[in-house]
Amino acid sequence: MGISFKSARENNIIGLTMIYPDGHPRTVLMAELPIDGDWRADVDFFDEVENAYKKRLRRALRR
Repeated sequence: MGISFKSARENNIIGLTMIYPDGHPRTVLMAELPIDGDWRADVDFFDEVENAYKKRLRRALRR
């Protein structure tokens, strides 16, 4: 079992937590999004940030 990610959302705050193989969680992102009711833009933003973080983590783990 490798590293996994869990997302959370409360109102206009989104978060990304990295779960280590031993089950230990680590918050890696908390972001406050504009309060404009555009949930689709919020999801797109979160997907982009999550993918960028995973790409950066893979690069770091290869070193």
